Amino acid sequence: MSKLRWYGCLGVGLFMVACGANETDSLRNTAPYPNDTGGSGGYEGPAGGGQAGSGQLPPEQEVESAYESPVATGRFVWIANPLSGRVAFIDAVTLEVSTTEAGNGPSYLAPVPHPSEDVAVVINEVSSDATVLRATASDTIDSISLPIAQQNNAWAISSTGRWAIAWTDSRKIAEANETHGFQDIAVLDLSEGAEKATRLSVGYRPVALQFSADEMHAYAVTQDGISVMDLSTGNPVIVGLIPVSDDPFDDPASRDVSITADGMYALVRWENSDRIVVVSLENGMRTEVNLSGTVTDLDLSSDGKKAIAVIREQGEVAVLPIPGIVEAPTAYETVKITNMVVGSATMASEAQVALLYSNASQQDRIAALHYENSPATSDAIKLHAPVLAAFLAPTGISSIVLHPPTNSLESSYVSAFSVLHLSPKLPAKIVGMTAPPSAVAISPSGEYGVVAERDDAKKVFGAYLIKMFNQQVDRFELASPPIAVGTLAEAKRAYVAQKHPEGRITFVDLETGLIRTLTGFELGARVVNP
Repeated sequence: MSKLRWYGCLGVGLFMVACGANETDSLRNTAPYPNDTGGSGGYEGPAGGGQAGSGQLPPEQEVESAYESPVATGRFVWIANPLSGRVAFIDAVTLEVSTTEAGNGPSYLAPVPHPSEDVAVVINEVSSDATVLRATASDTIDSISLPIAQQNNAWAISSTGRWAIAWTDSRKIAEANETHGFQDIAVLDLSEGAEKATRLSVGYRPVALQFSADEMHAYAVTQDGISVMDLSTGNPVIVGLIPVSDDPFDDPASRDVSITADGMYALVRWENSDRIVVVSLENGMRTEVNLSGTVTDLDLSSDGKKAIAVIREQGEVAVLPIPGIVEAPTAYETVKITNMVVGSATMASEAQVALLYSNASQQDRIAALHYENSPATSDAIKLHAPVLAAFLAPTGISSIVLHPPTNSLESSYVSAFSVLHLSPKLPAKIVGMTAPPSAVAISPSGEYGVVAERDDAKKVFGAYLIKMFNQQVDRFELASPPIAVGTLAEAKRAYVAQKHPEGRITFVDLETGLIRTLTGFELGARVVNP
């Protein structure tokens, strides 16, 4: 069996593709389109030029989180059917399918890292338990069920795969009553042969959970502060709550909290504030970092050693060293970004590269920030439409940029995306779409990308396979609505999971573009060639 790897996808619908562990570690406002206008006509601000007037723009929108959910596969895809209570395990090379019983209403799948086996966990909504699924060498699946809390709908998975936490993201529950705190979580020890679950209670309405690098602790970012769990003895227990503000009545909706990869610090940004607060998760001490203007976005590098604070009204970004900023709160680098408005940042996970842009303006430009340089440098990139969201490959060599739909009579596209190759730098290639985008994925190497489009009213369904290195884009039709996309490095294929009563998934060869569609996971799986 193959070693599981982590990839990006989006998946929401009847059949859930394996998604889960690295939930966003911040409390943010999210919306599919800024201002929910259905078009860029809802924006107000300069269409070009410098920073003039940027202070009058609406808030930046965290759109990427509406499109991305973590997913991990080697050459396999897990798909759950909440109606039948079964989970399918698909080999993307041979297209062979195995199925197994889960609990009642399996809905939220997450991959579990393992050095030699394929493992996944799924939340069973109706029976309020979780099933641990292990693929064997004979392509059968061993399973064990563990109790969790009612309404748990999200996963946090430790990097070694020993621990999994089932928790409830209230943002996924429509019209939740204020008395529903969603504070019950379940900490699962996934040690093979010794699996067990521990129920705990954290602060009011958690928005993210994260493990420390040594997996001795876990942290829940909540509206009350950061709940700290001790895992060191093998018997999880809550050991404290760390406040992130001096004001216990501070509005949690205005906060953006991020935790460093080693679990040593939390960084807090407030809406309409020019300060960043660094909180020690070891002793609760807080360090205030004052910047030159209102911070519109704060992002952490995956190793937790750098943070980028975007200051839109000043047209600059601050690069904060961690933990150095704790000892010297004024010792950070400021980079001026000229000839464009910048309000948001997207950072590569394996390279010291970030993309800077604004989706609150109608500027057709984006910038690449290279913060490995000293001093950091930025490189402006001309686009051919405003930016809605930017997705950056882990390696930092390529990106997919989504553009908002337009109501302009002069424009013929419904929506559009651009393909960027940053190293070496190539001109942006814009691609008009026939339906709004519904899912985005970029391979770990940055060589390939997939964008799905979906318009249920017009019954327009399709996906675009992108070869980033030469910006080749090929569209193929889908027979049913796409719900998730991803890439599988070992199988050298991309996949598009689709909404279908029998289960449907389309595989695309990354090199040849050959398409294979698998339909009927539980009725005798069959391959359909278009």
